[in-house]
Amino acid sequence: MAVAPDSGTSQDWIARQDSLRRVAGCQLFFIGGAPRSGTTWLQALLDSHPEISCRGEGLFMKHLAEPLDTMMAARRQAVDAKNKAVFREMGGYPLADAAETDHLLGTAILLALDRQADGKPVRAIGEKTPENVFFFPRLKRLFPGAKFIGIARDPRDLLTSAWHFFNRAAPEQDETEAKTAFLHSALPSLNQGARAMLALAKQAPADATIVTYETMRTEPAGTAARLFRFLGVSDADAVVADCVARTSFATLSGGRAAGVAQDGSFFRKGVVGDWGSTLTPLMKELVLRELGWMFPSFGWTP
Repeated sequence: MAVAPDSGTSQDWIARQDSLRRVAGCQLFFIGGAPRSGTTWLQALLDSHPEISCRGEGLFMKHLAEPLDTMMAARRQAVDAKNKAVFREMGGYPLADAAETDHLLGTAILLALDRQADGKPVRAIGEKTPENVFFFPRLKRLFPGAKFIGIARDPRDLLTSAWHFFNRAAPEQDETEAKTAFLHSALPSLNQGARAMLALAKQAPADATIVTYETMRTEPAGTAARLFRFLGVSDADAVVADCVARTSFATLSGGRAAGVAQDGSFFRKGVVGDWGSTLTPLMKELVLRELGWMFPSFGWTP
């Protein structure tokens, strides 16, 4: 599907546009969720399907949209100043609007997805960056036909996993104080992300769905089949079984069984309900006080 780097001729440019048109005709989708909620596991599951390309992380919003917005705003300001200072009698040059910025951003994302597919004969192309969850509305505006998958995890387990993966506390630092500070720093974004996920699912129920880490663990085949149907690809039993096997915890971790921890590993332990080994009762109370509202929405037991 991807077109090789061109020589700059108009024919090469047209060929690239044709390639992007084919990409845009696929079922595009985006995955978002908090770090350590299972976004990478979910991405691997979907990418293992023969009709899906799902890679991560493209960092489209943080390192593409935000710089592009800043650049286009600066250009608009500079052109407007020139129009007023030099060309006030002639009207000056037309100013770019927000739609033009969105068009450039959408084109850049399609270019990335085209390269990502790398010739794989796919029907659905998606990208996973955890922070996507905060930008689902803009991505929906850029690609009205796109679908969105949010993944959520019991925040107690999520924060436990994040602590063991990200913690760089100094040896002399009190561990309880360090953990508590870590929780306080993480809770606001978890709150915001969960609300954004639920809001889009309510606003666009046909185009947005949510899975949980827990159901991926307890019902991997059922979860996979539901997601495949959501994206319009085969959910045949043999396909589902193959994808689930290829993305089991043992496979992704290099042979460790679920429950065998390895701090610092991207696939650390792979279990549900392990938070009691890391969080104190007071830490649990803090999490429930700030995020308890989301437990009924995702089916977790406080």
